[in-house]
Amino acid sequence: MSDVSAKPVIFISYSHKDEPEKPGPDEVAWLTFVQSFLAPVVKIGIFDIWVDEHLHGSDVIDAEVLKKLAECDIFVLLASRFSLASTYVVETEIAAIRKRQNDGEDVRIFPIVLSPIPNTALKQLKDLLLSPKDGKPLSLMSRNDREVAMAEVADDIADVAEEIAARKAKAEVSTAIKQIGKATFDALATQEVPVATPRVHVDTAHLPETPYERLVGREAQLDRLDKAWADRNTNILSLIAEGGAGKSALVNEWLKGMRANNYRGAETVLGWSFYSQGTKERATSAEQFLNWAIGKLGIEIETTSATAKGEAIAEVLSKRRVLLVLDGCEPLQHGLDKQQGELKDQGLRALLRRFGATAPDDAHGLAVLTSRLAIKDIARWEGESAPVVNVEQLSDEAGAALLRDNGVWGTDKELRAASKEFGDHPLALGLLASFLKETQFGDVRRRDRIRQFFADTENPRHDHARRVMESYEQEWLADHPIERAIMKMVGLFDRPASGGCLEALRQRPVIHGLTDALIDIDDGEWRRAMARLRDARLLAPIDSTAPEAIDAHPLVREWFGERFREKSYVAWKEAHGRIYEHLRDNTEEGKMPTLQDLAPLYQAVAHGCRAGRHFQTSAEILRGRIFRLSKSGDIEYYSLHQLGAYGSDLAAISWLFEKPYEVAEKELSDATKAWLLNHAAFTLAAQGRLVEGVQSFRAALQMAMNMKDWVHVAAGARNLYSIEALVGDTAAAVMTAKQSVSFAERTGDLMGLRFSLASYADSLHIIGKDSEAGTLFKKMERLQRRLSGGLPDRAAGYLYGEFLLAKGYYVKVRDRANQTIIGARKNNWLAFIALDFLSIGRASTGLALRNCRRRPVGDVRADILAAKRSLNQAIDGLRAAGRIDYIPRGHLARAVFHRSIGDWEGTARDLDEVDEVAEPGAMKLFICDMALEQARLAFAKIEAFAPLNEFIENAPSKPVALDSVEMAQLRQDAVEHLAIAADYITTCGYHRRDEELAELQAVLRGERKFADLPPRV
Repeated sequence: MSDVSAKPVIFISYSHKDEPEKPGPDEVAWLTFVQSFLAPVVKIGIFDIWVDEHLHGSDVIDAEVLKKLAECDIFVLLASRFSLASTYVVETEIAAIRKRQNDGEDVRIFPIVLSPIPNTALKQLKDLLLSPKDGKPLSLMSRNDREVAMAEVADDIADVAEEIAARKAKAEVSTAIKQIGKATFDALATQEVPVATPRVHVDTAHLPETPYERLVGREAQLDRLDKAWADRNTNILSLIAEGGAGKSALVNEWLKGMRANNYRGAETVLGWSFYSQGTKERATSAEQFLNWAIGKLGIEIETTSATAKGEAIAEVLSKRRVLLVLDGCEPLQHGLDKQQGELKDQGLRALLRRFGATAPDDAHGLAVLTSRLAIKDIARWEGESAPVVNVEQLSDEAGAALLRDNGVWGTDKELRAASKEFGDHPLALGLLASFLKETQFGDVRRRDRIRQFFADTENPRHDHARRVMESYEQEWLADHPIERAIMKMVGLFDRPASGGCLEALRQRPVIHGLTDALIDIDDGEWRRAMARLRDARLLAPIDSTAPEAIDAHPLVREWFGERFREKSYVAWKEAHGRIYEHLRDNTEEGKMPTLQDLAPLYQAVAHGCRAGRHFQTSAEILRGRIFRLSKSGDIEYYSLHQLGAYGSDLAAISWLFEKPYEVAEKELSDATKAWLLNHAAFTLAAQGRLVEGVQSFRAALQMAMNMKDWVHVAAGARNLYSIEALVGDTAAAVMTAKQSVSFAERTGDLMGLRFSLASYADSLHIIGKDSEAGTLFKKMERLQRRLSGGLPDRAAGYLYGEFLLAKGYYVKVRDRANQTIIGARKNNWLAFIALDFLSIGRASTGLALRNCRRRPVGDVRADILAAKRSLNQAIDGLRAAGRIDYIPRGHLARAVFHRSIGDWEGTARDLDEVDEVAEPGAMKLFICDMALEQARLAFAKIEAFAPLNEFIENAPSKPVALDSVEMAQLRQDAVEHLAIAADYITTCGYHRRDEELAELQAVLRGERKFADLPPRV
């Protein structure tokens, strides 16, 4: 019996007129376009593709074409006026498939309409369902719609291929049964006929191709990966090693084995690599990955918040059998500072921390990470759900086997010695093997031609790979100018170099020092050169999803890029300028672009700045097309407000700094530098990176002072104050806020003065000077009434509301927020809407707690429902606004509510959320507040005190008394948390919390009952 798992074959018929060799700016190479969407499905083994390369119009009928027409299962016709005018396509290919259908064979025709076709020509397809939907030609769609439509068509083809495979398998089994005799047939007839295994949704096209034909020396790590997939207690497995150690190759080899076993029960397999975003520390973002994964997992979520997206993906991983591979995470981590190993991207951090904390479950998924550094953010679960495996260098024996596999000859002793001399480093050994083959006839003894040592102070173990690359450059590439030029071009990119960018570099005029040897070569010579470089392991294998692109290992890219810059700086800059212009002029983002639509523009920023065009790049690309300008010339910040692309924006603007994010490039004007510093600080703060944000705000403030721009000085001081306060530098915060008032008064800017007064009053409230704070808040209110006719202020109002809540003026706070939320909603100001909901939720919680002993039950229940609804809306809104620095406020407030209704688990979850954001951002005041609330939770459990529990329907179980052991543990928890809070209050001068700390310490000493303390919301 034939193999029942044999894949269906797809025959693609097309006209060569629809596949121009060098498409113009308005042309599409349609065969390449269609294949790029079918390639990922081929990669995961659903079907095979055979392309008709017969020159349509010839009278000679290719025997191979006829053979494939007779054997294929699906006939994909790229329908256009050219293909339907081809005698060969119509009378040979379509006719052959029609005859097979008429003879009852199981073959399907899939016409894909490329461009407008006369109705007369379409009549021959009238009985067929045209793709895309309704037969709308792909050429008439926008680029984004075209790609979406083609992805849907590829899914349809894959579904049909699955159905055909299942029918073929069933038919073959039935035939086999009939051939084995009646007795056996009767015995087998009662058994269930095998059917095709469930389809696994797989997309690993974003993982890098690796060159190893056979992986050696990694049996233990492959076994560890198998065990992680089978272990219900493992959520995240991290593979850690230096660059070039073969982490990606290891994961690809494991996935190959998983694929051979139909992915061992996986429902979905997804792979993404960040390695293409560079090897040096440079600001980057996981936003594109998050958006992609949300779509692939079918998650419905209405938010621009990267944190919310990360948590939504973690939720799916905790409940579904999903395998997620994240390769090359190091560009998203902090490098050689005290934050080493911590993630810079909050979305990915939220995903991993939420999933790492998930309790064991038989149905959960697995995340496999590779990086040079262990991810510090999930270190707490290393001994439990998130183990770390160090992928150390190969053994001498495995290194010798790698050399032998790749054509190097010598004795076993010589090969082992060579492996050891090159650090048993897989990348170095692979390059060594190809170098020896190309230049020394594969003789391992002639490795002495390579320099003995090449210092790499940042990554000492990379010296082995770099010394081989230097020898390649000086010997083999010196005699191959075309290949040498290609490697220089690869070194210009921090990701795969697209076919379009490469073509732009090859155009006239020549870039002397780069394209001298490339300018007149034909495509055949170009492809042969790339093939030689792939054989030499200097280029990565062809990526079937982007066959015109070229790539190399990040260390190889980096080496050749650095050497090009050192030796030919003028040509290096000119080349980057050429790439910048290509991306600028060939990107059509449309009216409402997605983050993916803007990706070429973000890439253009990096190349424009490398070309030395910082001002032009800032004006044309960053402000003009990513942020966007209104008709009046104001910056709209489209990427932030519409897409929530804080991480991508931060990565882009980092190229405009000499020292991110403190010293802007000299070429920029002072006004641009001041704007850039402020925007960087704002974005860093929104990402929760407050320590870095403080430095940027201080630099921006100094710049505005140097320019004597006092309005912006006052505004900059207000911005700086808000971060200095959160990080616990309250002495500096008070001084900064006071200066803000002084500068605002100096300018006569009454609107700005109102905000400055609120900031100064809030700073005094923080350090416990409530009398002075109250005076300033009243002054702010008088000014507000003067400016607005009596309406409360929506921006400064939240700070005043916090002051009033601390005094117990719950009704006043609720009424003020109900007024200001009207204007916020009218203008769709997400952050202000969320803060108003937060004020309403906190005030309603306070009212319920104060009145649950004296007001009618109905009134208390109404306050409880209002609190629950408003607090949930506040947290959702803060996430949607993308302001991570605001999010702890919402969770602290909801923790109070959950504790008051007896939902201990809900309280703990909210406090964990505070810790998620506050701890890496060094938000010391929020950490102090969290410690106080953790102590309150301990006391509430000890006294079984949940005053609102009896007033709500479907309430958590009523708290019960605990045994002595549990109570002793809770008291110890309270001791520890109060010690933490006391330390922060003292060191930060956070004396606003003195009274609360004293109350809780009295409870700890047994002098007061927790139930008798006044409510704190």
